[in-house]
Amino acid sequence: NENCIAPPAPGALPLLLLHLAAFSRLNTAKVLLPFTRGTRVNFTLEASEGCYRWSSTRPEVASIEPLGPAGCLCSQRALVQAPHHHHLLTGQVLRCDAIVDLIHGIQVVSTMRELYLEDSLLELKIHALDSEGNTFSTLAGLVFDWTLVKDPEPDGFSDSHNTLRILKFLESTYIPPSYILEMEKVAKQGDTILVSGIKTESSKLKARLQESIYKNVQPSEVRLLILENIFLNPTYDIYLLVGTSIQYRVQKQRQWKITGFNFSNRKCFIGKWICSTK
Repeated sequence: NENCIAPPAPGALPLLLLHLAAFSRLNTAKVLLPFTRGTRVNFTLEASEGCYRWSSTRPEVASIEPLGPAGCLCSQRALVQAPHHHHLLTGQVLRCDAIVDLIHGIQVVSTMRELYLEDSLLELKIHALDSEGNTFSTLAGLVFDWTLVKDPEPDGFSDSHNTLRILKFLESTYIPPSYILEMEKVAKQGDTILVSGIKTESSKLKARLQESIYKNVQPSEVRLLILENIFLNPTYDIYLLVGTSIQYRVQKQRQWKITGFNFSNRKCFIGKWICSTK
């Protein structure tokens, strides 16, 4: 349960409360929020302990809303745009600067640029930057348009709308931020998506901001490589006597099942284990 101080009952004598606690800290010292016209972008400020009354020095620029039980004078968390709050029990004051600025550019980021065919899901996320290259703290609630781009390349590997599939988190076992689930329920895409490979080729994704004031912000593109999970069996080091030999088998793993790999009707670059059925 959150710390809470209820308002005193009418006519009741106030109590002197002493709270000897370790130094409390905020989860961040500075929040950078994007300016929007039609979408409210929120960020949650949270103190490590204690109960605080939250206020903003510039409420016309950054507002703040306490998150706690109704009727409480203080809370441990608040919904940002909140730069300033005060501990009711110890008098300790914590400060966080909230800055609101325009988005200058966006960038798609991921832990990897490769994923295995029909085996693993990859999470893609958008980072937004201001004109000085600072990264915005959150893009929660902003609507993005994620699309597959067909982009033939001279090496014979071409993008295809049948190469990659964009999934909803509701279709997976992954747990996204709550705002993503709410957006998916109304058929909107946010700053985070999941993708799955359905064909061994390269594929390009494009993400674009839908907010009208950012129509001139360039979309961000990312190229992904969908691979067969191919390996040699045996996989361990082999030591042979002079004049002896050993036979290796090429196998593939898909959805935890290991089977033989057929090279017929495939164009393969074994150095990278990239194979195409074309």
